[in-house]
Amino acid sequence: MPKRKPTPTPRAVLGLIAASAVALFLIGELVVLTRSESGQLSLARHLGLGDPSRITQLVGKQIHRALDATGVSRDSIRQSVVARGAAPVQWRIGLEPGASLLQVNHAVARTLEARGASVLTGSESWTHDGAPMVHLVVGFPGRPTHELLLVKAQAVVGAEPDAARLALVLYGFGDQIAAADSFFSMPVPFAVALPPGLRGSAEMFRVAHRRKREVVLHLPLEPINYPQINPGPGTLLVTMKPARISGELRRYLDQAEPITAVANHMGSLATQDMTVMKAVYHELRRHHMPFLHVTPAAGAVCKSLAADMGVAYDEPDAVVDGESRAPTVHLLDRRWKALLQQANERGRLIVLLRATPLTRQWLPRALDSRRLGTVSMVPLSALVRTPVAPED
Repeated sequence: MPKRKPTPTPRAVLGLIAASAVALFLIGELVVLTRSESGQLSLARHLGLGDPSRITQLVGKQIHRALDATGVSRDSIRQSVVARGAAPVQWRIGLEPGASLLQVNHAVARTLEARGASVLTGSESWTHDGAPMVHLVVGFPGRPTHELLLVKAQAVVGAEPDAARLALVLYGFGDQIAAADSFFSMPVPFAVALPPGLRGSAEMFRVAHRRKREVVLHLPLEPINYPQINPGPGTLLVTMKPARISGELRRYLDQAEPITAVANHMGSLATQDMTVMKAVYHELRRHHMPFLHVTPAAGAVCKSLAADMGVAYDEPDAVVDGESRAPTVHLLDRRWKALLQQANERGRLIVLLRATPLTRQWLPRALDSRRLGTVSMVPLSALVRTPVAPED
């Protein structure tokens, strides 16, 4: 009699089914990886897979994200293809005299690490003209994609300055809608910083938009010695859970829209708390909204965290407060003269000014074109750092 073929046991059949399911799952995961940018970068790092030009493009996109977050203009980047260089593509990145090489270097490194690439080598040197330079090679081990030359421009003494631009932001209106509207209706250019959480906040936002003012959400954050020092209702506290912080901020953004930026109102304690600022930045990144950090505390985590999370970050160059509370305009005049000189030296300036009855009286004269001289008043959106573009 012919021998019968052995019949597979139920255990063998189940094993075959399980193996097939695992294989199908892995194939599906591989397909997902090959379609997403993060997946393509991960495959390039761990398995060396991926089209070289596509991988170089994706790494370049992450470098752009880091540079955007630190305020480096894309116009300052010069790209070239190098036949025998340290990497196939070389970027020469010009930084302004006041920029920090360390901050830009840190932002590039952390952004690349978060997406699977890395800084392979780094060194400091000087250009032939004596300008400080950082040389980075980035990409993947054994597969560099970009050579970055970060060159910090030197300030030229006696050089003819470019046209200076100044953006003014008024704050401190409280919930006095009539008094605020008296400011909003003035025929002079400025933005307004308005807090949420007050009884009249919603109406204040509506009035500002009706007057065509750019609006900054003046976000109340917990200061040291709270509640003796208190930003007011709706303050985000370090004891709150991240989900509540995100939810409250989302509600404030919805109430205030459209807005140009989010600035901290106080917050000397909250801005030093990594958990609080991660929750705040998570929401700002979702809304593609820049953070304007007013009077940073010594231990604040905001600047470095913004670079890590891809959030546009900026700081006002000056806050005018005490002078606006003085009995006469003498101190305001003296401070304004210094600020105009500073704007001419730097080329750009963002100034926060407290709104008081004295400010209301003084402002039209201060913003007269004859007094401004070579300084041009511009919208805040023209100077504040550009929000990072969302991921594809």
